[in-house]
Amino acid sequence: MSNSTESISAALLLAPYQLNIWFGSFLWITGNFGCLCNLMVFRSRSFRKRTYSIYLFAAAIADFHYFNFVLITRILQNGFRISLMNRFTIICKLRQFSTVWGNVVSFGLFSCAVIDRFLSTHRSNAYRKWSNQSRLAYRIIFIVPFFWFLCFGHRIVLYSINNGACSPPANIVYLYYDNYFQVIFSSLTPALSMSVLAYYLLKNVRILRRRIVPEEIVPTVTQRGPSRISQMDKQLTVMLVTESIIATITYLPYAIQLTYSNITSGWYKTPLRLAWEQVGIEIIHLFSYIFFATSFYVSIISNVGFRRIFRRLFGKSRSNRQAQQNPSVAGIGTKATVPMNGICR
Repeated sequence: MSNSTESISAALLLAPYQLNIWFGSFLWITGNFGCLCNLMVFRSRSFRKRTYSIYLFAAAIADFHYFNFVLITRILQNGFRISLMNRFTIICKLRQFSTVWGNVVSFGLFSCAVIDRFLSTHRSNAYRKWSNQSRLAYRIIFIVPFFWFLCFGHRIVLYSINNGACSPPANIVYLYYDNYFQVIFSSLTPALSMSVLAYYLLKNVRILRRRIVPEEIVPTVTQRGPSRISQMDKQLTVMLVTESIIATITYLPYAIQLTYSNITSGWYKTPLRLAWEQVGIEIIHLFSYIFFATSFYVSIISNVGFRRIFRRLFGKSRSNRQAQQNPSVAGIGTKATVPMNGICR
């Protein structure tokens, strides 16, 4: 009986490392691919003039940093047991800072995109005039990272390697402040704000749809352009609401886990309970990356306009490669590209 207990305990001790290696690597690969695709699509000609695409493009840059610094160091340290944060002070400071800063910056920029859609669908002209403000968007994408830098920059200064571990200073007041500030702003606030914004965005879209439908009973030729744009905006709203729901689902457990760990930090726990808790912590922390990793895939599934532009960009790059490989085809001229553009539409 003791041998079976020891084997179970050994399996539990290995489970956190395996989770970070396999599930963490999967999130890193899929997340990076999605970030690069989002960067391509949201800087395309069809999206670049829309304000929400400015926010989502900046959020994709923040996600790329989050995957290639925060997540990759987690995989190396918690999966492959390569001690980076506990060996290099600069990595210790920057990683502890970026863990929270990259999180809230990405959520903040995504929230701005949702707020822009909320304002554009509002019934009041006073609110709608604040939507699709490109100059305001460019200012905000610089203000948001700077604001959160002021809030969490203390981690760069105060975190250091103590007794072979990357940790904050041994100050009770600072420990409580740092822990609960992280709980509130990097887990509870994103989950609650996303659920509230998604609810009000859906509410506005339903009200707007009721107002527009009676006006479109008699179709005209001139309505084709606006109806296509409104359909694209509606699909974008579905995309943003879906991502907001994913954020709520993945970050509520993260908030609960951080709160539970802070409350029970001084409790006595058996080694078996600690092992089970460590497995749960790793699963919850890795699941918190799902929101950042699934942005592109939610867009490609729920938004026909996004999917059309992605195919068009991919088709152009493929046709360029074919033209370079076969100069005789490229010498035909622009007429050869007309059918391809027609198919993409």
